[in-house]
Amino acid sequence: MDEQPEVRASDGDREFAARRLRLAVEDGSLDFTEFDDRVGLAFQAVTRRELDHLTADLPPTAPQAGTPAPLPAAVPRWLKAGWAVWGAAAAIGVVSWVVASIQAACPLEFWPKDMLGPGLVLLVVTVVAARRRQAPGR
Repeated sequence: MDEQPEVRASDGDREFAARRLRLAVEDGSLDFTEFDDRVGLAFQAVTRRELDHLTADLPPTAPQAGTPAPLPAAVPRWLKAGWAVWGAAAAIGVVSWVVASIQAACPLEFWPKDMLGPGLVLLVVTVVAARRRQAPGR
């Protein structure tokens, strides 16, 4: 990453830096407080230089046997946003149902179950997108 230090960091670059910091904690090179600080900075980093700075003082790590090379983010950002919207809508529905059921004399029919259809569609789209991104030769 040093040859082009002003290149903008990708989500995969940030994940790789976070993985590197986790390995440093496992090795005892970082304590949890410093790890927490650096991981927060890693996910806020804009350039690869910023990520390099967070791991520059760590000893090199040997690749573990059987560990595959890091893959790009398996799920596109728009799908992550879709899951966030779906999760928020489902949570609001469940909370609304609980409040309405508490106020009613008896429990109401669980109407938030209607969120399962869109969630299933989102799950299928996510699995297909992840498999396409991880397919060899892409």
